[in-house]
Amino acid sequence: MANEEIMIRGNTVLAPSRVPYVNRENEKKKKIKKINRKTKSKALFIRNIFLAFIIGLTLIGRYSAIYNMQQQLNSVKSNINEMNKENDNLKVELVKYNNLHYIEDVATNKLHMISPNRNDAIYANISKETIISSNTGANSDSGTSFISKMVKKIF
Repeated sequence: MANEEIMIRGNTVLAPSRVPYVNRENEKKKKIKKINRKTKSKALFIRNIFLAFIIGLTLIGRYSAIYNMQQQLNSVKSNINEMNKENDNLKVELVKYNNLHYIEDVATNKLHMISPNRNDAIYANISKETIISSNTGANSDSGTSFISKMVKKIF
């Protein structure tokens, strides 16, 4: 069998296996390119992870801000509802105090006021002029007459 392996048969003589000459520098360059490609792909992978992490943090931050705003909105709405209830209560009290019978009852019982009679009333006629101006030039102050003269001249 050893002889059969050494023998060349058929058309294998025409196509011998050949090992080409490889430049050692080209092999080194190819290895360096492969290493550079690997490091670039690792760097891109790390960059993508970092970007995904930053995007995740941004989303979480925005969701927390939205949640806080929602809580503030709910707080404001509850305050508005409380104020509306208080406003309605004040309107009811205003209607109660606006009643004339209630006012009269409080005045007579709590404040001990007395209802007026027709005999106690004093009538005054305001249509007549009751102020009489007396112009005594000799007895008036010179300061007031000077001021009154200036006022009359100005106006």
